[in-house]
Amino acid sequence: MAKHLFLASTPFNVLTAAMIAFELPDGDHAELGLIDQTDTTATFREAVLHWTDSPFNKVYQLSQQAKGKNKQTLRKQAFQNIAQCLKRLNPDWIYSGNDRRIEFQYAMAHSNARGVYVDDGTYSYLGRPTHWLKDQVIDNLVKKIAYGRWWKQPPTIGASDWIDHSVLAFPDSAIDILKRRPCTQLPSNLSRGEFSSLAHLCLKTGPGALSELRALLLLPHESAITESQTQMGSWLSNCATPAGYKHHPRTTEDNRDKEALSALWHLPESALSVEPSIPMEILLPLLRPDCKIAGDASTALLTAKWLRPELDVTAFVTAGTSSDWTYLLKRLNVNILISEPAGS
Repeated sequence: MAKHLFLASTPFNVLTAAMIAFELPDGDHAELGLIDQTDTTATFREAVLHWTDSPFNKVYQLSQQAKGKNKQTLRKQAFQNIAQCLKRLNPDWIYSGNDRRIEFQYAMAHSNARGVYVDDGTYSYLGRPTHWLKDQVIDNLVKKIAYGRWWKQPPTIGASDWIDHSVLAFPDSAIDILKRRPCTQLPSNLSRGEFSSLAHLCLKTGPGALSELRALLLLPHESAITESQTQMGSWLSNCATPAGYKHHPRTTEDNRDKEALSALWHLPESALSVEPSIPMEILLPLLRPDCKIAGDASTALLTAKWLRPELDVTAFVTAGTSSDWTYLLKRLNVNILISEPAGS
């Protein structure tokens, strides 16, 4: 019987951890440690703590976001929490979506466990640009002085010496440095009923029309709106009904006004407005297999493809967008609609 400790800071990390945990051999023991938690994650955190269908034998909070004058105190408390967890559980495997996380590195340095990198998004496929002096020398030295000689600076996310193998949504599309070690497939099991029950805990009301949507449009934050993106409303109008749209979580109340919104995006009047504060990850288990999703080339959009690869996903891309992004979209079988910038 193997013992597994999953470290997760975001809803995305929790879901990928659960997707893996559900597929562990019978008899294995899995626990979830929540790290770097903030007030903005409180609703989701409470849902996870009360998730009776969870694949984890135990769920607890190991650390909260450490910054400002209390940073060192909070770090010290986090290390104490992790040390107690390691002593009690003695895990064989420790999982993280970011091997730069100090909680993960501390846990690896103070246990005999082997590390696993769990897909956390674009870094797996585009890499994380680093500078040989600033990142590999100076930052590495600062971390060792601040925390201990056990710190191991990764050349990119997922490639530190702590990592034994990776679990990725698209192993064949991973960057070369990750492929130097084994890369296994993230289970495609988000349609399990247990994930739907977690989603229900997060929603203020029942799933209602969400589970019947045939199309969902993800609107960008108002600071990212361009005239070239007004074609999004046309896309939604041409989709089967019922259809819905979701504001960016940080969109202000003034910019959620439906009349102004319809004038800008030309959205159909019948479109359902989905609560913007609900993380995209939580919506995904509730969506029909034939629901189409569209939006600008954002992490929220790509999340749909990473966690529900069978969904039809479309990205609105302005001409001149980074070739790395368009390359990634094509590799992940995301539809691309390119438009010229306004005034071109």
